Amino acid sequence: MSYVERYQSGTECSSWDQFGNCTGYSPTYTTTTHTTGAKVTGTLASNSNKFTVNGVPIACVGDQTNENWTADPSPSPKLGGTIISISPGTSGSGQGRITTGNGAHVTLNDKLIAVESSTVATHLGTSTTINEGNSLINM
Repeated sequence: MSYVERYQSGTECSSWDQFGNCTGYSPTYTTTTHTTGAKVTGTLASNSNKFTVNGVPIACVGDQTNENWTADPSPSPKLGGTIISISPGTSGSGQGRITTGNGAHVTLNDKLIAVESSTVATHLGTSTTINEGNSLINM
């Protein structure tokens, strides 16, 4: 995500006396763009099968995730100015999709089963990994 900071970059003469000498100054401003990361958390949104382990659905490649994200770290001025825009915002939600499965090529309904460290394509256009799951089944 990115955000724009407006800050004072200098001064310029804004008034003159009858001899052309500067008698007053006004600040000049410019903008710069900064970037920050996002912390994405998610859960399985839909699964394409009815199989569960201890009541928890098995996730497979292609299944959707419900995601929430927050800017991390939170946007803050770095040059003593004011933040004038943030894109896409400081938090939000959307749906991602599991893109990789297990390395043992274990499938369910012809789709690789997802495991810890499987990749998820987030709704922010980035990728992350699954960092928790059920450890009862070894593949």
